[in-house]
Amino acid sequence: MPADMPADMADGWCVIGAGPSGLTALKNLRACGIQAECLEREAGLGGNWRFGSPSSRVFGSTRLISSKRLTQFVDYPMPRDWPAYPDHRQCLAYLEGYARHFGLLSRIRLGTGVARIERPADGTRGWLVTTADGATTPYAGIVIASGHNREPRWPEIEGTFSGTLLHAADYKSPTCPVEIAGRRVLVIGGGNSGSDIAVEVSRHASRAVHSTRRGYHVVPRFILGRPADVRGERLLAMRAPLWLRRIVSLRMIDRTIGLPWRHGLPRPDHRLFESHPIVNDELFARFDAGALVPAGDVAAFAGPEVVFADGSREAFDIVICATGYRIEHPFIAPEHLATIDGVPRLFMNLLHPIHDDIAVVGLIQPDSGQWGITDWQARLVARMARATGRAPRAAAWLYRERQRPAGPVAIRYLDSPRHRLEVEHFSYRRRLERLVRGMDRRLARDSIDQVVTAPARRAAGGSRRVARAPG
Repeated sequence: MPADMPADMADGWCVIGAGPSGLTALKNLRACGIQAECLEREAGLGGNWRFGSPSSRVFGSTRLISSKRLTQFVDYPMPRDWPAYPDHRQCLAYLEGYARHFGLLSRIRLGTGVARIERPADGTRGWLVTTADGATTPYAGIVIASGHNREPRWPEIEGTFSGTLLHAADYKSPTCPVEIAGRRVLVIGGGNSGSDIAVEVSRHASRAVHSTRRGYHVVPRFILGRPADVRGERLLAMRAPLWLRRIVSLRMIDRTIGLPWRHGLPRPDHRLFESHPIVNDELFARFDAGALVPAGDVAAFAGPEVVFADGSREAFDIVICATGYRIEHPFIAPEHLATIDGVPRLFMNLLHPIHDDIAVVGLIQPDSGQWGITDWQARLVARMARATGRAPRAAAWLYRERQRPAGPVAIRYLDSPRHRLEVEHFSYRRRLERLVRGMDRRLARDSIDQVVTAPARRAAGGSRRVARAPG
């Protein structure tokens, strides 16, 4: 335990995980005057971005698919001389710099995994956190920021594959954990990891095939020399209607890398923006060069062969499943996160609909950069923590906001497991900003009222003491 870490945290908050979401949660709680500490199971901070750690799911060539401008935290910009899309080494350096800049290192307990989170047996408020070493500590509130890219989701495919079967979670490079060179490799999954791995594999394998269940829209990192998401942000800021943004974006994509059907690929069964964006500059070029072969969905394994949905069969040495991750929080009972069908049903995927002493930061998959959005999430959580027991009107207002029915959505995402956490970043961020501003106003009013009424309360207390004295 760091030297200045308080032993008694019964009035403080506990943050689970020191990845991007946990760091900004810790920073914002402390900025609001909330005593807080962070528990991290790994030996270093950074979460998914600490390449090589057991919990990391990035591979050697990983870099951001969102630009640094739309990824960075609100009050800690990435260096101007960095590329528009930093790699995982730069991302880790950025997170470590963030922790140093805001004095977070002394508040993080590394190598401290969480085994269990539960309510006190006597029904009082707060939480008991039991760590892997068996120690139990009481806290007033909990922020879960342990990520949702840890537990691999394997595809349900009949039969058995006799070659090497991997999940993208374990893929690190063309030589780790297996040698790709000269082998026949199938990559299953059309998401960003699957597309990136397929492109990389196609440079080394004797044959590389990319299997996807459907056609997808692919977006280049740059359009006319600028990050594609920055150009899209300008249209959003101009309040361009969705139909116009689609037309403009499709034309720009077509001019840059072409649309899927121009490369002999199937037309997507959904409109642009209705699935998580696939950001890749090289995928189509590898298809065009014949270095990567597109294929449909996989129906079954048959020893060394893979049977595709169209009935075709082909033998492979290695199959890599880039099929996503399960949402799991094994250290806390599902009812504490209002979980239904395996998905926490939280207000804005963030706050419990009723309780104001628990939140999950980072349980979203935005269609752009995430860290700046989790910064706003953490700001709201910190204000909720500050209001609890101190600013009743602010707490009541936020409670009412959490009870409001969800409004109409402009974009309906594909009904698939990987889109359960999808949010449209621009409207989601604006809503967070509005809630934070609303809490700030009410917290200020409650503070003023407390200052104004304190003399009266003290006078009343003094009168009562005088009245009791004769007895």
